[in-house]
Amino acid sequence: MRAEEQREYRERKRERQRRRKRRKRLQRLYSFVLFLCVAVLAVWGVRRWFAGEEAAYEISSPVVRTEEEVLAELQRMAKTSRDIRKILDRAEEYPPEMLAALANNPEMLEFVSGYPDQSGAESDPQLTAAERKEQYPLFLQWDQRWGYLPYGNSNIGMSGCGPTCLSMAVHALTGDDSVTPASMAQFSEEQGYYVEGTGTSWTLMTDGAAAFGLTGTELSLDEGIMKRELDAGHPIICAMGPGDFTTAGHFILICGYTDDGFQINDPNCKARSGRVWSYEDLSRQIRNLWSYQA
Repeated sequence: MRAEEQREYRERKRERQRRRKRRKRLQRLYSFVLFLCVAVLAVWGVRRWFAGEEAAYEISSPVVRTEEEVLAELQRMAKTSRDIRKILDRAEEYPPEMLAALANNPEMLEFVSGYPDQSGAESDPQLTAAERKEQYPLFLQWDQRWGYLPYGNSNIGMSGCGPTCLSMAVHALTGDDSVTPASMAQFSEEQGYYVEGTGTSWTLMTDGAAAFGLTGTELSLDEGIMKRELDAGHPIICAMGPGDFTTAGHFILICGYTDDGFQINDPNCKARSGRVWSYEDLSRQIRNLWSYQA
């Protein structure tokens, strides 16, 4: 019995040793996984910090703010954004309307940040290869390639939604890659379609479009008519009143629809372009609309 007990004792001892080794291996594994997670989060946070993207902001409907309210909103945003803190440090170098636009639309951060030295601007802005391949690429009026170029008493980034929308329609229907928001804004201003104090005249959407080989036809505000035009391959440009897209006036392009609503290209906002909009939501804000065919 003594020999048997010794064998059992040795076996129990070996089992305890095996368990301790397994626990140590698991502890090392858990420690490594924890370290890896912390390292990944740290790198991610540092990259977002240096990229000025450390905060994700929800894009809501634009609101009218006083200059004091604009600064207060930017100060709130600056708590999590190094780039916005830099802008506030040089606030006197930015037009008040540009700061107000940033407070309403944080997507414009890179454009606004680059305004003092016009960083990213191109003397002869061209479309990218990816944009040329798409039928309805989203052209943003505040794209740094052309957003700093003058338009009326401002620039394309702040006031060029109309030319930007029409350039999208021309690209979709003719494939002419030379018609960019920059060239369309220049045409609009030279031909008198920019009205000081008002912005882009609605006649750009008909008379102006004809110069690029498009027929712009004013539509009745009717869901069925809009869908029939889109079914025929005719994009629609809408002049929008105050609401989800603007506090004053704005243009958007409708390029299709699904069972859930209409697909749009909003030249001022990627987030609003990334969702579908019901007829009810759009119709209460549409002031006029035109369909296009080549």
